[in-house]
Amino acid sequence: MFLLQDRLSTRGLLRRRNMALPSYHCVCCNQNIEETLEHLFLDCPFAQACWSKLQLQIGTSQPLAEFESLRFQLHVPFFMEIIILLSWCIWMQRSDQIFKGLQPHSDNCLVHFKREFSMVILRAKFKI
Repeated sequence: MFLLQDRLSTRGLLRRRNMALPSYHCVCCNQNIEETLEHLFLDCPFAQACWSKLQLQIGTSQPLAEFESLRFQLHVPFFMEIIILLSWCIWMQRSDQIFKGLQPHSDNCLVHFKREFSMVILRAKFKI
């Protein structure tokens, strides 16, 4: 929910709130681009590699249009769970880099996604 409302504490949001950080650049790539929601979850090469692990392609349009595109690409009734869960896994890879010093990797993101998604499937209705 925070993702769609631009309330997730990305470095760009922290800059807008006047929090001093050593760097406001994305830690998941080496492009020296400010970490915004759009960059972290859609434009970042790391995020795009994570989405491609699920055979999903990310374009360069607005975030809501991208989520709509993902919905059509997934073509399953639980598409939002997949989008939210992979976004969470991308966020966790980013946080592991910042707080634990672990280098983000799309394979690790996929492993985390599969583990978490198996838990989601356990709670899903049988017909879905």
